[in-house]
Amino acid sequence: MDNTDTLLEVGLGFTCDFKKKAGFVGQAAVEAQKKDKSWMRKRLVQVLVEDPEAMLFHGEVVRRNGEIVGDIRASSYGHTLGGAVGLSMIESVNGEKINQKYIDAGEWEVEAANRRHVARASLRPMYDPEMKAIKA
Repeated sequence: MDNTDTLLEVGLGFTCDFKKKAGFVGQAAVEAQKKDKSWMRKRLVQVLVEDPEAMLFHGEVVRRNGEIVGDIRASSYGHTLGGAVGLSMIESVNGEKINQKYIDAGEWEVEAANRRHVARASLRPMYDPEMKAIKA
């Protein structure tokens, strides 16, 4: 997350206390974005490269259906997932809302070391998205 992203775009809208007496800095902007749903055209997603040999570092290009939609902001190797995993801020090319349907309908690739690698994208954590393991 950087200074160009909003709480809703990165999935942290739940951290906002809209009922707080004094409010919070940026509350009006977050409420406006929540109302017009513009935040759904730019979202933070998790990306997993399917090739276990590929490595991600930072700034790799992310493509959906061959078109550039974002870049990797942070990454590491996901040993439990069997490949390099990263966080990418993506923007829809034609203004489509980025939801699960948008994610599922796309063919994802990450360009690393001058090579395109097949990838999977998700709005939810790829490992234990329902937190069953952590609550066990």
